[in-house]
Amino acid sequence: MDPRLSKQLFEDWAREWWEVWSADPDRSPASLQSTEGRLRNHLLPALGTRQLRAITASVVRRWQTELRAKVGYDTVMVCRSLLNRILQAAEDDRRIPANPVRKVKAPKPPVDTDARLGRAKRRAYTPEEFGCLLAHAAPHFRDHFLTLVGTGMRPGELLGLRAVRVDLDNRRLGVLEVRYEAGKLGRGYKNRPKSTTSIRLLPLAGPVVEAITRQLPEGSPPATLVFAGPGGGNRVKAGTRTELTRDNLRRAYRTAIAKTTTPDARLGYTPRRVLLALREAGPAGQTAEALRARLRGRQPRVTTVEAALCELEAASLAIRQPCQTGADSGAGGAAEATRWAPVEPPRHDPFANLRLRGPHDLRHTFSTWLEDAGIPARVIDELMGHSGGRNGGGEAEQRGSLIGLRYRWTTPEMEARVVAAIEQRLALALESAIANGEGCKW
Repeated sequence: MDPRLSKQLFEDWAREWWEVWSADPDRSPASLQSTEGRLRNHLLPALGTRQLRAITASVVRRWQTELRAKVGYDTVMVCRSLLNRILQAAEDDRRIPANPVRKVKAPKPPVDTDARLGRAKRRAYTPEEFGCLLAHAAPHFRDHFLTLVGTGMRPGELLGLRAVRVDLDNRRLGVLEVRYEAGKLGRGYKNRPKSTTSIRLLPLAGPVVEAITRQLPEGSPPATLVFAGPGGGNRVKAGTRTELTRDNLRRAYRTAIAKTTTPDARLGYTPRRVLLALREAGPAGQTAEALRARLRGRQPRVTTVEAALCELEAASLAIRQPCQTGADSGAGGAAEATRWAPVEPPRHDPFANLRLRGPHDLRHTFSTWLEDAGIPARVIDELMGHSGGRNGGGEAEQRGSLIGLRYRWTTPEMEARVVAAIEQRLALALESAIANGEGCKW
C-alpha cells in the first residue's frame, strides 16, 4: 500500500468511485438517482473532508449513530451499504489497509409492535374496498388501476407497456419496457425492467382484457403505448393520447383516495368556493347573495351560487336555516331569503384500516388476492417478477431451493386458476364500484 494514496480526501475518492460505478450500462436510472442523492446528502457532508486513512471504525460507528437519529432504519442500511462499497473499492485499490465498515455492527431493525400484536394496517385492498376506489377515480384512469390490480405490474411497467407486447387473442401480455423518471438524470423509457426475473409473461383476466381494449386504439402501430394520459393540459386538446408520467398516475391515484374519504374533494370548482365562503362566514348563516359577495375573484350569478348550495346540501355539507316571515322578519313583513349554514362533513372512511402510499398498493393487492386463493408462492413470485428460491428459513423455505425451481413449471391449469381467482375478485370489485358510483356504467 502506498501511504500517500491514503491521504486522499474521501470526497475525491468518492467522486472517482462514482465515475466508474455509474458508467456501468446496466445501472438503472432510478438506482443512479437514489445513490447520487444518498452520497450527496448523507455521506459527503459527514465524511467528505476526511482523509481515507482517518476514517476508522470509531468514525464509522459515530456516523452511523448520528444518521440513525435523523433518518429511518432503511435509509441507514442503504447508506451503510453505499459507504461499504466505496471503502471496499479503496481497500481493493490498496489505498487503505482494511475496510472499517466491516468492523462495525449494523444496527438492529426496529420491532414493529403493531405488526407483532396484529394491529398493523393492511396495504392491500379487499375487492369491495378496491371497488370504492374505482367508483371515485377519474374515468380515464379506471382502466389503469384495474389493470394494475389485475396483473401485479409495477406502475413503471404499466406505463411502458406497448401494443407489440399485448396478445389479446390469447389473453397474455409481456413485460419488458419500463417508464422511468430519475430527476436530473432524465426521464423516458428503458428497454428492460429492474431485473431479468421481471421480464415475464402474464395471463389476463377478462376485465383486464376489456380495459386494455378500451385504452388501445384499434390498428395501433406496435410501438404505441397502451396506457396514455388524457390530454387537456399544457395546450394539449382534451382526449389526445399523451405520454403519462408516474407522477401523474400517482396524483390520479391519490385524488381517487381523497374523493373516497373526503366529501369536499368530490365537489366542483364553484361548490368548493361557495363552501369555503360559507365556512369563513361562520354558523350564523348567509344568503346566496351575501355568499356571492364573499367570493374572491370573479363572482358567478346568484342562481349559480344557489345551485352550488343545493349540491352542498345533497353532500351533507350545508343546511338551510328556517326562513323568517311576518313579525319576525322586520318592517314590512316580507319573507327573508333562505339562509345557509355549514355543517360538519360526514365521517366515513372505508380505507381506515389501510396504509396507502401510491399505485404500488395495487401490486400488493394482486399478490394478496392470489395468496388468499391458495396459489403457490412460487407462482406468485413468477407473476410478480420476484426471484424466489433463496436459501434461508421462513417464507424462503416455502419457495424451495434454486435447483427445485428448475423442476417446477407453471402449467396452463395453474394459469387458469390464477385468472379465475382474479376474475372472481374483480367481479366483486366492479359490483362495489357500481354501488358506490351511483349507477355509473362500466
